[in-house]
Amino acid sequence: MSDPAPSPAAQPATVPAPVPTYEDRLPGWQQWINGFCENWIFAFIVAMAIRHFCLEAFRIPTASMEPMLYGDPAFSKADHVVVDKFFYRFTGTSRWDVTVFQFPQPEVEPRKGEQIDARTAIAADGSRLDQVLIRPLMYRNFVKRAVILPGDVYYIAGGNIYLKQPDGSFQVSRKPPSVQNELWQEVYRFGVQPEYQPWVGENGSTASLVDGATRMIVADGGGISLIPQQFRNLYLKPGQFQVRPKTGGGNELIELSMTSPQFTYRATNRKGVAWDLSTWEVRRMNSADLDHLDRGDVDAGTLLNRTMDEWVGDVRFRTRIAELTGTVALDLTQGTQHVFRLQLSSAGWAVLIDGKQVAAGQESPLVTDMEFGLLDDQVFFSLGGKELARHDVAANDPARHRLGARWSGAGTITFSRLAMDRDVHYSLGNDGSFLRNESDIFGAIKAQAEVALNSPYMSAFDRDLSMKSLRDLMTVRAQMLGKPVEQLQGKEQFGEMGLSPETALTAPPGAYLMLGDNSPQSWDSRCWGYVAEENLRGRVLAVVLPFSRWRVVR
Repeated sequence: MSDPAPSPAAQPATVPAPVPTYEDRLPGWQQWINGFCENWIFAFIVAMAIRHFCLEAFRIPTASMEPMLYGDPAFSKADHVVVDKFFYRFTGTSRWDVTVFQFPQPEVEPRKGEQIDARTAIAADGSRLDQVLIRPLMYRNFVKRAVILPGDVYYIAGGNIYLKQPDGSFQVSRKPPSVQNELWQEVYRFGVQPEYQPWVGENGSTASLVDGATRMIVADGGGISLIPQQFRNLYLKPGQFQVRPKTGGGNELIELSMTSPQFTYRATNRKGVAWDLSTWEVRRMNSADLDHLDRGDVDAGTLLNRTMDEWVGDVRFRTRIAELTGTVALDLTQGTQHVFRLQLSSAGWAVLIDGKQVAAGQESPLVTDMEFGLLDDQVFFSLGGKELARHDVAANDPARHRLGARWSGAGTITFSRLAMDRDVHYSLGNDGSFLRNESDIFGAIKAQAEVALNSPYMSAFDRDLSMKSLRDLMTVRAQMLGKPVEQLQGKEQFGEMGLSPETALTAPPGAYLMLGDNSPQSWDSRCWGYVAEENLRGRVLAVVLPFSRWRVVR
């Protein structure tokens, strides 16, 4: 019986060809364009989501936060920062945070010919100028430091901020160490400008540069003092300044900085120091990076003699001693009221307050880093990076009892390093600040506003600007006092407030006081009041451009 014939192999089922889609029928070049657009649109949506909810880059346009953040209208000269929006939504604003926020006053774009960055959105008659589609509101972002939080009872004095404590007393609002370390501003360092010696000897005492070090010979009964101008609330952004004698003469362009303040006035071959504002007029060359020029007065922003006329009270000296013979002492004085002394010898150290010893040790002060200073109503001393003394002292008004520094004793001391820093000093602020008594300008501003309202010849822009000056002056004070503008009486309309425990202010719910680190040249909450919580945008994390300025922001 023969085998059956093999059955033929099964044929695979025929798969129908796919029906071409609309995309497949398009020309190749159009398919490429469609794919390219899809990818970029998706990337754009993701980028916008990150920008809105997570991180955003900002350019710092003004000098109000210098030297922490350099500001300038020019893209290449300004710091560019990254701002955290994501975690900020959960943590909120903490005290001393460098914060981005929307400017709290309503503004619109200026019209052609109006020489101003932003125009008030409130007309002279109180009506609003903004319209949703035709002329929408501007939303300018500002960067300042949050120093007062909702519910705080506070006042500002001697450059410090005082907060009410649970027991009813007031205490300086002290900064966390990481913030404080960033806010110390170097105002003197020997060796940067070798010819600049701000030390003045008396009764046989001398200070000089020897082999790249500062050597002081302190004679018994004599002393060596730091020039008093060194304690002025001065800030010199490195660059060109116009300088001339106050007695008259032409302006000369001179390169200056905080640690290179000495110059030669070429017209008379006379030497001077920028700190000495009683002898010299010193003017910034660039006003474009200033927050605000008060009522069109350029001098308010560029003439340092007017903006930086206050005196600081919080300083520290950083030294390293190479050689020491005898016993010498560094005295920090507050007028004739108090003396805070650091006494040094090869056998050890001691800290005295008004002649009473409060701390002492046998650690050698030689060839190690040393710090001594006054900060936030405390005297402190550290050696080799270790804090050895810190004591509370009475609050002081540096305007009444100016700070001084003097070496005394009998001996020779040689420094391989000697520098001085000052803390941020919150000044009274620009014209219109609620910390100032503006009675001298209130009458003139009020009269000008009344003329503007009734003048048929004044432009709408000038009329609105005149009313804004009066409105800002009164609304900020009304806001600070927690009452309507129409209820302000007498000095409440123009008087200073928030300068003492008796005139302390209370921040309302959801309100933050924002101040700039470059206090004399910052237009901030002192002039336009609190910032509402809903205006806050995020916390500044770091400077990312230019690369030479990269840093974490504290």
